[in-house]
Amino acid sequence: MRKILAILLALLPVCMSAQNRHHAEAGFGYAIPAELMAESLSTKESRTVCLYGEYRFQFTKGFSAGVNYAFVPNHKGEPLPVDSSETTPEFTIKTRYHSINAVAEYKYGVSQAMSFFVGLGGGTQYRYATFSHSLTPRNIWSADVFMRAGLEIYDHLRFTVGHVHDLHYPFEKISTGAPYYYFSVGWSF
Repeated sequence: MRKILAILLALLPVCMSAQNRHHAEAGFGYAIPAELMAESLSTKESRTVCLYGEYRFQFTKGFSAGVNYAFVPNHKGEPLPVDSSETTPEFTIKTRYHSINAVAEYKYGVSQAMSFFVGLGGGTQYRYATFSHSLTPRNIWSADVFMRAGLEIYDHLRFTVGHVHDLHYPFEKISTGAPYYYFSVGWSF
């Protein structure tokens, strides 16, 4: 029994240092989508809430990398005419997003209580769109990149602003560049 206790006590500093290198984060935010341009349809999506979870591994004191998952629940979109001579179509659209991205982040500690961070990432986004009339629902996949910056307080409370930009829709005739902006509050542990 003493040997087991001695081994556990010897491994405790290693476990504690490893625990400080793993960061899980969960939070919520406010998403501000831009227009989504399709073949003959442009959609202005409404502002909505978003939820996210993230895992990061800290490689050095300032650099970490990991994976981010975000979910934007059902929100409405209004169809807009593609050119000024057309009238606005008479139906509504509801969409929801799921995205998963690899993320790299650099954190600069101003003091023990506060630090700033910047991050870059990229991955894929899945969007499910339903229409109020007889149009069939659409599953839309895209590649995306994002940038973010924020403030972390006491190594836990995080305030983030970011920009996500769609790059490529491999299976759809949709123009690239349907960005959205977000502000989020999260808790890292």
